[in-house]
Amino acid sequence: MKILVFCLSFIVIQSNSQNTDYFLTKIPFNSNINILDTNGFHFTKNYSNSGSSWLIDSFPENVVFKAEMSYENPINPSQSYKIRIGKGGQIYSFTSSFGESVPPQWVNPNWIDSSFGGGNSFSPWVDEVWQVVCVDGNLNSPPDSMYFIHQAGVYLKTPEQTKPFYSPQVAEYYDSLNYSYTTVNWGQQAHTNSVINTGYTSALLYYTKYTNLGLGILQVDNMIYNFGDDNINFLNMPWGGVRNSNLEHFFISSPNNSYSNSHAIYGQGPIVQTASTGGWVAWSDDSLGRSQALAMAHPITTNTNNSVFRYGDAGNLAASWNNRDYHVFEMIRFPSNGQLAFGRSMSFRYFYVVGSNIDSTSISIINNNLISKSLDTAYTSDINSVDTFRYHFTIEQGQITPIIDTLNSALLLRSSPYLNSYPLFNISATDSSNFISSNPNYLSNLPWDGLLDSIQLLGFLNNPANLFVVHDTICSGSDYIFPDGTVFSDITSKMSYISTFNSAVNGFDSIIYTNIVVNQNIVLYDTLISNSNILWNNLSLDSSGDYSITLTSFSGCDSTINLNFTIKSNTNIFEINCNKRKIERVINMLGQEIDFLRNSLLFYQYDDGTVEKRIIIE
Repeated sequence: MKILVFCLSFIVIQSNSQNTDYFLTKIPFNSNINILDTNGFHFTKNYSNSGSSWLIDSFPENVVFKAEMSYENPINPSQSYKIRIGKGGQIYSFTSSFGESVPPQWVNPNWIDSSFGGGNSFSPWVDEVWQVVCVDGNLNSPPDSMYFIHQAGVYLKTPEQTKPFYSPQVAEYYDSLNYSYTTVNWGQQAHTNSVINTGYTSALLYYTKYTNLGLGILQVDNMIYNFGDDNINFLNMPWGGVRNSNLEHFFISSPNNSYSNSHAIYGQGPIVQTASTGGWVAWSDDSLGRSQALAMAHPITTNTNNSVFRYGDAGNLAASWNNRDYHVFEMIRFPSNGQLAFGRSMSFRYFYVVGSNIDSTSISIINNNLISKSLDTAYTSDINSVDTFRYHFTIEQGQITPIIDTLNSALLLRSSPYLNSYPLFNISATDSSNFISSNPNYLSNLPWDGLLDSIQLLGFLNNPANLFVVHDTICSGSDYIFPDGTVFSDITSKMSYISTFNSAVNGFDSIIYTNIVVNQNIVLYDTLISNSNILWNNLSLDSSGDYSITLTSFSGCDSTINLNFTIKSNTNIFEINCNKRKIERVINMLGQEIDFLRNSLLFYQYDDGTVEKRIIIE
């Protein structure tokens, strides 16, 4: 049965490109939680103003917008919510009956350097949002060597950066049947001024799936895959927080599901072990939690070395100069050495819950067993547990086009990351050129420098590779030597062949995808009548008979012309009458009716419906 399911999946991939997106965004674990309410859900990728206030003076909200998910419960409006997903996969807006919960993105003027291309708005929806952040602690050495791979995007901290750059989306899929949206993003080294000095790059893919369960519950599934050499030993799952003016009070649950109001200044408060809690935290604008609330349900156990969280106001929010309006929350995991190194992945699941008060959100968490349904695992798929598909590649005017194909000669890729695998991308430049490579930095080690237009995930393979496409044309029946030396003989129809050169350039395989177009040899037949000898293609014809000559056609292939030649005595054309047929009219090559013309190709139409082609030469 397992093999049958795989085969069916394979067929689906070939038949529908949208289903290709489904497999490319597939996360290995399902929560198996039933949808609680199938009504009131809405998804759109069409932008409209959120109505929230943002303290960003340089960029409008539409620069970050990617999609919107919302749920409306007319019976219990406190369970209604709307999230806005940014281009990096981050949640940059989360509204419910409590208003906008994401901070306004204000930055302290003292943090701004005159060299920042983003000016007063150097971090537009890339920091104080809900997102994943990963760190290699061995490379992170502030302030000069900052190593933070943001899901959201980069800070605008170099003079050249005058517009936002969000972590490029490499795949996405909206599943209308399961009320979910999945985005896959290439995470970015956020501190661009530090990257100039360190040369740090990113080789992390962030998978994020948002699922509306109904009744005020939003499920978030994440997977991180590392296809680079760095060793991730610190990660935020997630980093974020709330707008203090709408959700001023923070509550931590206890194992018996009671809760306490917990205030702190971020960086000065306690570090809380998740295992010491009931598995959830919450925010409310009431000190007792009796007003509209936002809660988060999370795992209380971890496969990493430790799981903790930190929280607190971003400084003294009561100070007249402080418009940050931000209560910080970060959930932290500490992967062991090698646990999230090259070729490894980790997966997580947590839930947002909205309700009329803290009690209602905790009841929803308990009744739906959200803590036990949450996830924290270091599982990495093996090569045989992920789906496969094949790509055919064409090239026209320098533009490479990948096309899903069923031919065995097409390139086989896996749809999801597996142990020690490498992604393969279709990388498009702003000059309209494109490249197929496992290196997302193919164009530049500074992805935000304006050279990259878009990047598309094609799949995964065993070795890092650069792929090149070659088109060649041969004549039918010819032999062909492919780049790897393989010879195919007597080729009579079009074909494709893959030549692979292992570790050809900087450790990357070179894949040469050769398309062979076969031009057929041309064979023509003609009839010629003359009343004298003629010279035909440098052949002197002085007697009736069949003649043949082989020439080279415009395509370079053989063009064989067969001629049936007849010498007849000089006579008027209208005296030629086969089987007493009557000529109805004579037309030339342009379809014009004429009486007679020598030394030109003419068509004779007879009263019996036949047509004869003739040239009368004198």
